[in-house]
Amino acid sequence: MAARLPFAPGRIVSLTTFAALAAAALATAASVGACKDPGVGGAGGGSGMGGADGCPMGPREAMFTITVRAKGAPVPPDATVHVAWSAAEEPTFVLNDPTTWKTLDEANLVCAVDRAKPPPDALEALVCELWTAGVTQVEISGTGYEDFEQTLTPVMSEECEDFVPQEVDIELMPAADGDSDE
Repeated sequence: MAARLPFAPGRIVSLTTFAALAAAALATAASVGACKDPGVGGAGGGSGMGGADGCPMGPREAMFTITVRAKGAPVPPDATVHVAWSAAEEPTFVLNDPTTWKTLDEANLVCAVDRAKPPPDALEALVCELWTAGVTQVEISGTGYEDFEQTLTPVMSEECEDFVPQEVDIELMPAADGDSDE
């Protein structure tokens, strides 16, 4: 009988990648001091959430909740949100295209929009939940605004013995007016 390898060659690469992501998350948690001070921490200027000790309370929450605003104006009607993480690239959300609006049963990127109404013309803030695990790449674009890219890293809490959900505020900046024909 031939000896079997405990892990298939392709599986070893996945485990190596997972170990690297876990190490990065632990390093971030150590430098941020997650759960030591309730409501403090987070990626990209966000803040932690949780109970008296900063640990999540109640039902499971999205790893990241992002709130997108546009400086001095409503969120662009054609705003797009694209998310990629270790497990997959999520279907892109486009604010003015209801066919891209997914539920948690369909995707791990879920934005708060009223599916019973047409796309909003003047949305002050777009709130999206990212039900990802691990490092998450977020890309946001919209007409008249600079493209936004950020890598969000989950914060591991030794006290909570788990990752702590984070809220991240994102402000889109107006594009430079270098293409003016005047």
